Amino acid sequence: MDARQAMKKLMIEKQIEIAAPIESVWKALTDGEELSRWFPLTAQVEPGKGGKISLSWGPEWEGTAPIDVWEPKQRLRWTQIVSGQPVAIEFTLESRGGKTLVRIMQSSFATGADWENEYFASTDYGWGFMLVNLRHYLENHAGEPRAVAWPRLEVEMTRETVYEKLAAPGGIFTEGAKALRAGERYSLRTARSETWTGRVDFLLPLRGFCVSVEPLNDALAWLTIEGSGGKHDAQIWFSTYGLSEARVREIERKWAGELKRILLNENTEG
Repeated sequence: MDARQAMKKLMIEKQIEIAAPIESVWKALTDGEELSRWFPLTAQVEPGKGGKISLSWGPEWEGTAPIDVWEPKQRLRWTQIVSGQPVAIEFTLESRGGKTLVRIMQSSFATGADWENEYFASTDYGWGFMLVNLRHYLENHAGEPRAVAWPRLEVEMTRETVYEKLAAPGGIFTEGAKALRAGERYSLRTARSETWTGRVDFLLPLRGFCVSVEPLNDALAWLTIEGSGGKHDAQIWFSTYGLSEARVREIERKWAGELKRILLNENTEG
């Protein structure tokens, strides 16, 4: 039996409808500058089948992959290597009367290692946010550059402990993140004594949540907890548009301090 046949095939499939023409969505998927407005921090694309796509979230998370399928305004696929195994990522687009249905499918093979279960769950959760960010960008900030604030903190705690601390009253929100309801509007006071209002895009206990933040010029705030076992990385990713660089760095600095306060009981200034 072929070694790959003995492995378990893993599939992630998601879709989202976006109120934007298919031409705009295709460009957002295939233009380096556009990609950086909803997906990685930076991107470069060598267009066409046989071309390349390069994505970077910083030196620790970057790579280049060959483009296998390039069918303008219909289908895009590239294949990257993760821990020696090929992982195919495919987008398909369908026009729906001025709107566009975007489908993402990621396929790979697994050996059953514990890290693969976490990689799969984390990637599945991550694609949920990326598609929401794509929709948010095209529907609310099309053509605007994005600036990201990305405070994060590594801690030696279980996922349950990290989430409970962040979601509890006095954590990220004074009332607690458990007051959030997926698909509904919210208005909550934060640990920074700011009132956030907007819409809850999704909420997944033990993983995190994604909300729009209208007072930050309609930014997105995404909580994600990465890792496994007794070590995790708590992250709050802010996709901002139209804010000054100084304001974005202030958001990053202050929320990095809040993560230390909430998770490590360390008080920081500012």
